Amino acid sequence: MKQISDDACLAYRIYPEPHGTSYLQNDLMTTKQVEQLFDFCQILEAIIYNVGWDFLIQQYGYTGLYEINNKSEWFDCSDLEEYKSYIEAYRNDMKRIEKESN
Repeated sequence: MKQISDDACLAYRIYPEPHGTSYLQNDLMTTKQVEQLFDFCQILEAIIYNVGWDFLIQQYGYTGLYEINNKSEWFDCSDLEEYKSYIEAYRNDMKRIEKESN
C-alpha cells in the first residue's frame, strides 16, 4: 500500500475565491465529505488528483466509492466495473493534464 503524506493535497476546489479549497486526508475521512467532493467535481468546481484517488481507493475501496458515487450521481455508471473504467479514464486525463502543465 502506498503511503500518502497527511499534508498532501488530494483534491482542489476553485471556491471560495480567491484561493479555493485544498483537500487533505482529514477533509475526506467521512463518506459525506467524499460525496460533497464528488458533487463539486460533477459541476466542474473541483478536481481529484491521482494521489487523491490513491487515498480514496485505499480508504473506501472501489465498492465504497461506487456507493458514494451512486448517492452523488457524479459518474453515470450501471455497475462497479463501469465505475472503475470511469475512474481510470479520469486518472489518465489528470496524468495528461499534469504532464502538459509541467
